[in-house]
Amino acid sequence: MKINKFIKKKNDMYNIILEDGRVLVAHQDLILKYDLLIKKNITDDIKNIIEEENLIYIAYNLALKYIANKMRTKKEIKEYLLKKEVDESIIKNVIEMLQKNNYIKDEIYVSAFINDKMNLSKDGPNKIVKELIDKGIDQNIVFSKIKMFNEKLQKERIIIIANKLIKKNKTKSSYFLKNKINDYLNNLGYEKSLINSVINSLNFIEDNSIAKKEYEKIYKRMSKKYSGKELELKIKQKMYSLGFKEYLDE
Repeated sequence: MKINKFIKKKNDMYNIILEDGRVLVAHQDLILKYDLLIKKNITDDIKNIIEEENLIYIAYNLALKYIANKMRTKKEIKEYLLKKEVDESIIKNVIEMLQKNNYIKDEIYVSAFINDKMNLSKDGPNKIVKELIDKGIDQNIVFSKIKMFNEKLQKERIIIIANKLIKKNKTKSSYFLKNKINDYLNNLGYEKSLINSVINSLNFIEDNSIAKKEYEKIYKRMSKKYSGKELELKIKQKMYSLGFKEYLDE
């Protein structure tokens, strides 16, 4: 079949106009691979092969668009292409092409991800590690890179976060507040030993007036339902649960 002309499109794609009026879409690499510019002729077999191979380039351009504004992992790219109903065999070829052309570099991705988390979030190393592994990054890469979030940086972050919580919770008992800070930092992914070390070094001032106000609030509420020894027991249980043990033991 004679080729009448080539019309350039976006993303290095061409419309190949055949003499019978049919249009074959092909990436420039395939035009060069099968010498179409020189031969100006194409067999039906080659046409069918180009149509199949061109699907890879279409998916490749989809992937390039997806990663244009943000680095992505292999897993993220695969999931994106699957949503676009791209066949898995084609996705495998696309991933290989992206790696060959240095569009996927897990080491660089991990370093950038960790830096962003350290600068733009409160997240600790354990949470960051989990997120990266969930993204399909090799564990060896993750654990080697997370070392940049060292113990010194963790302690600095823990102190800042803990002090902010202390300022926000001035009406809480030190017992309640310590537990709250501990749980919060654990959920953020900081090392438990470091959390405990920092919390034990912080200055928690137990204001007796806080306990007194809390006692009065509980008494007012409980006295509507209970009286006598039962009222005392209910108040004591509630005060204990809030961490005001010292106040009741005075």
